[in-house]
Amino acid sequence: MKDPRLEKLAENLINYSVSLKPGEKILIENCGTDLDLAKELIKQVYKAGGVPFLTIKNHELLRVLLSECTEEQIKEMASFEIARMKEMKAYIGIRAGDNVSEMGAVPSEKMKLYSAHYSKPLHTDLRVKYTKWCILRYPNHSMAQLADMATDLFEDFYFKVCNLDYSKMSRAMDNLVKFMNNADKVRITGKDTDLSFSIKGFKAVKCDGKFNIPDGE
Repeated sequence: MKDPRLEKLAENLINYSVSLKPGEKILIENCGTDLDLAKELIKQVYKAGGVPFLTIKNHELLRVLLSECTEEQIKEMASFEIARMKEMKAYIGIRAGDNVSEMGAVPSEKMKLYSAHYSKPLHTDLRVKYTKWCILRYPNHSMAQLADMATDLFEDFYFKVCNLDYSKMSRAMDNLVKFMNNADKVRITGKDTDLSFSIKGFKAVKCDGKFNIPDGE
């Protein structure tokens, strides 16, 4: 049975978060075994007149791949994906791994290679700067366990906050941004807490569902 909540989320991601236009290419990257959201995203891309591209990754396989990798190997892996990313106008990353600690077994020196020669040139230097992008987690068993909740209950909670009208939230945040840009002193008080500091000269940036879902800080 089709879940209307997934359809709504996919519609918001394509039409609001990355604002996909007709003819624009978008890479949908699904990390994990849950594919339902990726399916809905592809449908919404076609509906918007865009051109979808799909890649499916698995952290369990990536862990094994990185365990004995070389610098040259990682650079070549990145070069293939950099060439593809340069053709993309937008990117959506779905994090749906079954085990959030899967990559913990990768030797630290191999993770440093992966970060320096794959993640940085592909994502930090290219995708973040030159595409319209949004990243989100998928409400699977692993994520529900982290929240110490039953999966069904966690899904309900997840979709309530992820399917908000973020365009409305964005407009509502404008006055706060203006206020913070003109502010100097901030004081935070609470039980056993009394902090004061200055934000003078710092630019306030609203997080309104353009780069991450859920969002709102």
